Amino acid sequence: MRETDPGLARVVIKVNEGFSGEGNALLDLRTLGALGDASHLLAALPDALRFEARGMEFEAFDALFKRHGGIVEAWIEGADKRTPSVQLRITPVGEVELLSSHDQVMGGPSGQVFKGSTFPADGRYARDIHALAARVGEVLRDKGVIGRAAVDFVSVPVADGHEHHAIEINLRKGGTTMPFQMLEFLTNGHYDPEQACFVSPMGQPRYYYASDNVDNRDYRRLIPNDLIDIVVSRRLHFDETRQQGVVFNLIGALSEYGKLGMICIADSPEEAEAMFTRTVAVLDEEAAAGVEGLPPQL
Repeated sequence: MRETDPGLARVVIKVNEGFSGEGNALLDLRTLGALGDASHLLAALPDALRFEARGMEFEAFDALFKRHGGIVEAWIEGADKRTPSVQLRITPVGEVELLSSHDQVMGGPSGQVFKGSTFPADGRYARDIHALAARVGEVLRDKGVIGRAAVDFVSVPVADGHEHHAIEINLRKGGTTMPFQMLEFLTNGHYDPEQACFVSPMGQPRYYYASDNVDNRDYRRLIPNDLIDIVVSRRLHFDETRQQGVVFNLIGALSEYGKLGMICIADSPEEAEAMFTRTVAVLDEEAAAGVEGLPPQL
């Protein structure tokens, strides 16, 4: 890859069986100097790799890579990168339906770990990635694929907009599937690919900020009933009349792992994110206060 592109600065190494970016490692080629032969590169890898997974060490990563295999990709450079995705469905009769678009919320040391998503994707480029994803869908259809798929992009700002790099195809439901289906169920609205927005039956646009990685050790003090009481008493729950509010999922993991998911639905992207921030703050406050009858630490 470096011989083909001498200016290539970094690459990302991905284990085939990794998920949410935690099977990834970043390699800065600039720290290696002249690569020389393969033995030189292999000797330098243990100190040069930067892993996305917390606590990952070279020996464990090396064993995973040897067991499952993987790939090496060029790292796309650029300031203010975005990571949008488009979800589509290929019907049995060969139609490619655009279902939704999202901007993924990424975390981890180099921003490769999926944390959540905002819906819909930024209006400045949503239609552009619709068209690109549809082309991918047509190729998949011609190869006999039926069902759901998603195309992930890395989008870099340029002088006249954004430059989009398709980096991954997921032939499955993904982290953005459930939040979108929940929005459809709660509002009975629909996504309009032409306008790149979701509209309720009353003609109101709807947006959300979703994450299934809301975690805090103190949440283990709470049981699902506590969560429901907190949400209702603090008026955070989804209001069918206004078609806004917070919906929770993964609440079965609350007491054991201190983790849950949430979808914050509002009438603007800014309000959806603010609702998410407020809700996390409320949960942190209530969990820190403890639950009557339980010790301050578990």
